[in-house]
Amino acid sequence: MWGIAAFVLTVVVLFLAYLHLSRNQQVESDGASNALQAWDMLHGNLLLRGWTVTDVSFYTTELPEYMLVEAVRGLSADVLHAAAALTYALMVPLAALLAKGRATGREGAVRMLIAAGILVAPQPGAGVFIVLFQPDHVGTQVPMLVTWLVLDRAPRRWYTPVAVGVLLAWIGVADAIVLLIGVIPLVLVCGVRVLMAWHGQRRTGEKPWGARLRMVWFELALAAAAIVSYLVANLAVDVIHALGGYSVLPVSNRLGTLGTLSGRFRVAGDGVLGLYGASFQGSPHGIALAFALLHLAGLALAVAGLVLALRRFFSGQDLICSVLAVAICVNMVAYLLSVRTIGYWSAREIAGVLPAGAVLAGRLVGPALLHDAGRRGRAISRVLGPALAVVLAGYLAALGYGATRPSVPAVGHGLQAWLGDHGLRYGLAGYGLANVTTLASGNSVNVRPIAVTPDARLIPGPYEYDLTWYDPAHHDASFVVLLATPAALDPMTRQQVVRAFGPPAHQYSYSHYLILTWGKNLLSELGPPCPALGAQLLGASGQLARGACGSP
Repeated sequence: MWGIAAFVLTVVVLFLAYLHLSRNQQVESDGASNALQAWDMLHGNLLLRGWTVTDVSFYTTELPEYMLVEAVRGLSADVLHAAAALTYALMVPLAALLAKGRATGREGAVRMLIAAGILVAPQPGAGVFIVLFQPDHVGTQVPMLVTWLVLDRAPRRWYTPVAVGVLLAWIGVADAIVLLIGVIPLVLVCGVRVLMAWHGQRRTGEKPWGARLRMVWFELALAAAAIVSYLVANLAVDVIHALGGYSVLPVSNRLGTLGTLSGRFRVAGDGVLGLYGASFQGSPHGIALAFALLHLAGLALAVAGLVLALRRFFSGQDLICSVLAVAICVNMVAYLLSVRTIGYWSAREIAGVLPAGAVLAGRLVGPALLHDAGRRGRAISRVLGPALAVVLAGYLAALGYGATRPSVPAVGHGLQAWLGDHGLRYGLAGYGLANVTTLASGNSVNVRPIAVTPDARLIPGPYEYDLTWYDPAHHDASFVVLLATPAALDPMTRQQVVRAFGPPAHQYSYSHYLILTWGKNLLSELGPPCPALGAQLLGASGQLARGACGSP
């Protein structure tokens, strides 16, 4: 009972700190889209009928969390901050519990403090952008940690592989990255253990075939459960789609070229530094530089934990450490080889490296510091103990510093107020402006995303949209919002819009926006959706040919 109370209290305290820290970042289109999906589910559309999402739906992980937050707080941009804070506030103590393992007393406490300390203070700016911002692969780490806790604490009984398989399938419906950080690592580690045990007993001849099989049944069951979980997750997504639920866009898994490998290493290095709070992007100075340098200690501990786990991989002593070490390696190799390693923001693809590294540091480095029996080892431990205490204090100071930074309003915050004041309630915009403006207004102003095809037509999407939004029989869109200077997520120009809809009746300027209005329903002049365009923009292989989306 006291343990549960301490866990809840920790989550509450961390949530309040992370809520303020998350507000340092500006709510943008991706998170806004997920918030609108959760709002739709909360109001009866549980299968998300009509929705086309990206390659990751978060359907069984973060969308239910968003529904819970929205049921309490209503629909607003702050929902994203609250959900992100809750996710990270759960991740820290769960990682600490997994790092503790079955250790007790001083060793258990040291393990937990090391793991929690590494995670406790996301770096304002670059770090928060990756780990404490909006739905992404960071949110997947909470159920992954729960899965590994079940595997770590449950006995070797038939129901443990079943429970692990169910959890992996549940995660897999929402996020296919479970293949890299859960399914493949568990299958590989269990496979190696089976082969080692089988070969060892066969060579010594100590046990007959049946006895050897009984000795490794648990690992075989875990590997089978992991494989089945992936198949079940894919089947579940197909069934949801067959029942009229959401559609997921396919994204290419093709490999990058050797010529760009050095650039991908640089991006990956920046991403890992950012995950561990040690990013030096933007040339930090003063206290920000001090905190970045301090966070290098956490990264060093995580690297040391990974090295120890790999060195002990064939000892078979700690299943969790082996799985987490392989998960880090598989995730990093896949990231380095992928064409999706294109910028700092893509470090979200390796978000699992952070909690996995923290757990390895706690489970392996902590005991090494406590139990090194040599004189030199004891001397090092006496120095490292106070040093780590100072680092932890510095991390807590960094968390306090970040939590006191000023909040940043959502993209579209002022825009939605201007549109409402001018009686403009239903209109269109590029992906980067549309859903986030709708969210900022609490659904009182609806701005729906549209995209430009290669043959210069305007269509719904390209992703994160509900097709019912574009039904001219039920909605009347009378305006288009553009950036005065087009940007990556909102590249539409005034010329493209006028070509599609004709000259506007009025044109307004507000801040860095252009607002064009017409005296007709623009929805009736949109082309049909083009999933191929959405897939290409998400990183699909090949080039989208001109006119590939068909003609209206």
